[in-house]
Parts: sequence; structure tokens; C-alpha cells
Amino acid sequence: MHTRNTAAIIGIGMMWVALVAGCYTGAVAQEASEGGEIEGSGGSGGSGGAAGESSGEVGESSGGESEGRMLDAGNQAPEIVDPGPQSVAEDESLALALTVHDPDGDPLRVWALGLPPGASWDEPARVLRFRPDFIQGGQQWTVTIVADDGARRSTLAVEVAASDSIRPPEPEILGVEELDGFTRITLSQIPDDYLASPGNAGQEFAAFVMVPAFMDEAERFPVRIGLHGIGTATPPSSGSASEFRIGPHDPDNTYWWGYDAGLPDADPLGVDVPDYTQRRVMHLLGWVLESYPQADAGRVYVAGSSMGGAGAMTLGLWYARHFAYLSAQLGQSVPRNHRPSRVAQLEGLWGPSDAPVWDSLDLTWVLATSAEAREQYLFVRHGKDDPTIHFGAAVRASPRTGERFYDALQGLAVGHLAVWDEGAHGPADPKLGAGWWDESFSPIYDGTSFLRSDLAFPAFSLSSADGDPGDGGGNGKQSWDVNAGYAGVLEVAGDTGWNGEIAGALNRFLRWDATAIVDTLDRFAVPLHVHDGDGEDAPAAGYPSRGDRFDGELPVVVDVTPRRVQAFRLRPGEVVAWRFGAQSGEASANATGELTIPGLELGLDWQLLELRRVAILVR
Repeated sequence: MHTRNTAAIIGIGMMWVALVAGCYTGAVAQEASEGGEIEGSGGSGGSGGAAGESSGEVGESSGGESEGRMLDAGNQAPEIVDPGPQSVAEDESLALALTVHDPDGDPLRVWALGLPPGASWDEPARVLRFRPDFIQGGQQWTVTIVADDGARRSTLAVEVAASDSIRPPEPEILGVEELDGFTRITLSQIPDDYLASPGNAGQEFAAFVMVPAFMDEAERFPVRIGLHGIGTATPPSSGSASEFRIGPHDPDNTYWWGYDAGLPDADPLGVDVPDYTQRRVMHLLGWVLESYPQADAGRVYVAGSSMGGAGAMTLGLWYARHFAYLSAQLGQSVPRNHRPSRVAQLEGLWGPSDAPVWDSLDLTWVLATSAEAREQYLFVRHGKDDPTIHFGAAVRASPRTGERFYDALQGLAVGHLAVWDEGAHGPADPKLGAGWWDESFSPIYDGTSFLRSDLAFPAFSLSSADGDPGDGGGNGKQSWDVNAGYAGVLEVAGDTGWNGEIAGALNRFLRWDATAIVDTLDRFAVPLHVHDGDGEDAPAAGYPSRGDRFDGELPVVVDVTPRRVQAFRLRPGEVVAWRFGAQSGEASANATGELTIPGLELGLDWQLLELRRVAILVR
């Protein structure tokens, strides 16, 4: 179980006013009104336009221009050496070192705005790093470099392009059906040796793409990738009038990863195991985004259950730059913890279970080692009476990291809503029923608490309202079974052998207002609250409520970590002043520049979390 490592929260009171007055707030800083409402916020009802604009504005013209923000006639603006246009091939790495100096010898802060998806800015080293994946080729981004000496800011626009160097064969359209509210397109994928092993190149795969019936060329729709479970004969083909849908196929049951490059001609050794299946899925996504401007690249999500749930987690974390969030039900997060028969089947694809690839697919390891993966938001659900992918998928320790998946989400401050109950592998909990944890909340379609891959959001962790999923041990009601764990009988309520609460959730009821996010160089702000809405009381003692009926104690004390920050990025160790209602204090970014504000007290009313840099310059 977790223990809260909360720093002492100190009230700064009037010192906040003095601190803010001492901060440099450029043209992008937007102040809260006296009533606490945000004026000119950076969010944008799901379109992403305003959010992108606010993160890119710095109050000066591009092309090396500067602007003085203090009456200091003797101060000279920082100078940024133009490196010229940059280009990098797909699956190759760019490490662009920027040369920036100040004529007066003043210390500088240097930021990079408008980074390509998946790129990073190493401010201490002043290096822009980018490794485009194979569906980013042919795109170009304008990155704005901002240098600040405390009195003046200079900017320079740098063009970064990804060359289209990896070109698998395009999907072939086999048929088009006009249905109610959407068009279903039948596709054939015939992979080359990038999408398949050399021995399997040319193998044909079926796929479906469902296109909503749009009336206006300017309309934009989310994109859903649906991953099926094991042994499914055909790819998903259901459509919707409200979103694009992609239905890929994994007939080889690779668990939506791939297989050893030596197959089918040699035994798998587990040394070279490319993600061929993931690549085929991403190739379909790239085809949709390129073929249909109506497909919103900022609102792509992946969903699946069972093998599809494991695939949704793996795909959504490995290719996190492309996904607003992932939805995974009944999925194994640590492949080595599969039941013996599944381990044996996957060894036939991936090689021995002590091979390195098994570490690469251990999601506790992925989260610990990938900053990009930690920016993802996950919805995950598991069942305590699941005899197929047992509840250990959520709460048993990884042999590689020693960490439990739920604990990794909490301890690494990854955005998540995790739900468990006494359901089985598909059938719902016998008392609570299906979907009991909310009134159909969707982080794609919700008008307030929505997600975009290009918009910041607050990741909640270690909430005082969290349930207790247990630690992977037993409670004495069932004996351990190597296949089913401590699963009980689905129809018998309360007989699960897993310890912890029968049903519960992590981060249930916690919401943010994405329409009011402010994300600038100098200030970050987001309103937060506890949601209490329609629902029903718990059906029996020891169970949670149904729907949106809040069943905890107020205030809910929770840690908050800004994720997917576009402009308010921090140096390792940088100190930030924060304010949330009557609470205020300071917090420091960790060694990777991630910042967690501990112990915020959320109530039913909206309160603004506001962050400001304590000092622009690091002297």
C-alpha cells in the first residue's frame, strides 16, 4: 500500500503577493480576476487551437527579435544563433544543440515552444531531441526558441522537418459500404519487411476503417482504435456517426506487439523482436490522418479488453505522443505474470521469458523509464473474480521492477482512473453491475474534463478518497491457483480471495476544467474539484456507490502533477510557487523536470490551482 510522502504545506499569505510581483510575467501571462475566474484562458472546448496558441505566444516577434520588459536602457537582448532548418529521417535521432549567449554576460533561461509530438527540450544542455516515428514523416514544425535574461526576451523560429524515409505499402481499399451515419471501408494490408518479418512479408491482413458522415469539411472528429481479444476471426467493424474508428486485426495473437524477426524460419531467440503488429496498427492510423483532414490528430484514443486491453496499454504507452488517452479492461500489464499457458504461447512469438523484450513490454518498466509514457492518461479496469487474466495483473509485483502496476501509476504520478470489482473475464460484478463507477464519463467527449494529446491536464495521485485494491495477497477465502489467482465464483458475491476491498477505484470523482487551462512560460493554472452528481448509494456495506454519487469524505486530499505541459516546462530542481484556494506553498521539480504539488484539498466547488516560477533565472 502507498504512504503519502507529503511535504509540509506552508501558508505564504502576503508573501505570495510579493513573490508574484517579483516574477517576470511576459505578454502571455494571464491573471485571475478577483472572483477567481480565469481571464483569457488557454483551453479551447476540444478544438485545441487556443491551447496551442497560448503555449506558443511569447510576446515578441520570431526571427531573433527581442523585447524589453524593464526600463533598462543599458541591457542588451540575448542572442540566439540560427542553426538553420533541420531535418531528420524517421526512426533516426536529432540532437540539435542551440548556441545562446548574452552580450552582458547575464544568466539565461532558454525554452523551446511548439515542439513536435515526442520531441523534448533539455534546457540545462540546451539540446532539442527528436526521434520521429514512421508515421511522422513528411511533416514540419516551427519550434520557437525563447531566451530570457531577466529583462529582455529574444525569440528565434527554427524549422524542424521529419523526412518520409520509411514507406510501407499503402493499404488497399477492397470495398466501401454506406451505412447509417458512417461509411465502412474494407482494407487489405500487405506488409513489407518493416511491418512484418522478412519471412512473413507479403502476408495479407484485413482491416476496417469507419468514417463518420460529415456535413462540413471543417468538422473534426475523434479517432478510436479498437483492439480485439484473442482468437477473434475478424477485425472490429462497428461504426459511429460521432468518430472515426479503426479496426485492425491480430490473427497471430501476438498480444498486439509483434514477434521475433527470425520467424517463421527460425526459433525465436528473444533478441530481435520488433513491434510488427503495433506498426501495422499505427500505419492504419497514419493512413486515416493523412486521408481525412476531418480526423482530429489531437483526439486519438485506443481501447480494448483482454488481449486488446493489454494491447491498448502497450500501444498507448509506446506511442504515447499520438494518443489522448487509452482505455484498457481486463488487460495484463506484466507479461511475465501471465498464467503458464499464455507465457508458453508468447514464448513461441517473443522468445524465452527471460529475454530482454519481456522487460520492454513490462508496463511498470515502461512507465519508470519513459518520460513520454508518463505523460499518458489511462483508464484501466480489472476483475477480482477474473479466472483468465486474474487480478494479479493489477496488484502483483513485476519480476523486473518489483513494482505493482497500480502502485506504479500512483507512485510515478501518471494520470489514471483505475477501477476494480468482483467481475469476471467479461461478466459484470454481481452486485454493482456494469459501468457502476460513473455516469458514462468520457475524457474524449466530456465538455469540461476532456483530454487532447496537445493539451495539458492534471494527473491525480494518492487521493484520500481512493479505495484499497489490496497488495496482491490473499484473504483466506480462496486458495492460490496458478491460472486464476485468488478468483472466486462470479455468481457468489463477496467470495473473492484477493485481499483489499471487493470493489473500488483510484481517482474516481476528481475532475478538472480543460476549457480554462492556462499554460504559458510564466504561469500554469487549472480549476479542480470533486464531482458529485447523479447515482445511487452503495448496494451493501463494503461496496462503493453507483454512478456519480460521491461516497467519500471532504475535502479529498490529493497530489497533483501537471502533465503534457506545452509551455510551463521546468528545469530539474526548479522551484515553483503554488496557490490553491487558502492553501499555498512551494514545490520543486524532480530530476526529470516533473512537478508534483502535494496534499491539495479538493471540495465540491471549483478552485483554481495556480503555479508560478519563483525566479525566471537560475544564477
